Amino acid sequence: MKLQKWLDNFFGDDKNYNSGDEEYDDKIATSVLFIELAGADFNVTPEEEKKIFSSLQNFFNMPGEEVEEIIKIAKEKRSERQDIWLFTNQIKQNYNRERKIKIVELLWQLVYADGSMDKYEEALMREISNLLGLTHGEMIEAKIKVKPK
Repeated sequence: MKLQKWLDNFFGDDKNYNSGDEEYDDKIATSVLFIELAGADFNVTPEEEKKIFSSLQNFFNMPGEEVEEIIKIAKEKRSERQDIWLFTNQIKQNYNRERKIKIVELLWQLVYADGSMDKYEEALMREISNLLGLTHGEMIEAKIKVKPK
């Protein structure tokens, strides 16, 4: 039993993640990626927080109160996990390629929200794109599409 508890703590207990509402779980999973990326450089700026909020609000067409609640829950769910695989897998299984690319575009916009790109942000973007099943070329195209001129 101790081993199982340790494994659940280390890998996360997937049963505690899925609510049974696929759309809700998709929102949480997507929000976790934004939160994770914003913190990749160990400094979440007000510009990044605003970008997370507006990106999620527009992507899911949610009212502000719901976005705040989703972000709060996503932060809790992320703190319970040692990795982001579960969240990227949720998106990989439920979104088509175009929707995944749109998420990557929004994530690149988040990277540039504070005016600079950190090496940790870039590395995480590569990992997220890979875990979503996107090609390196698709990730680069998304980056070029949204990169500030």
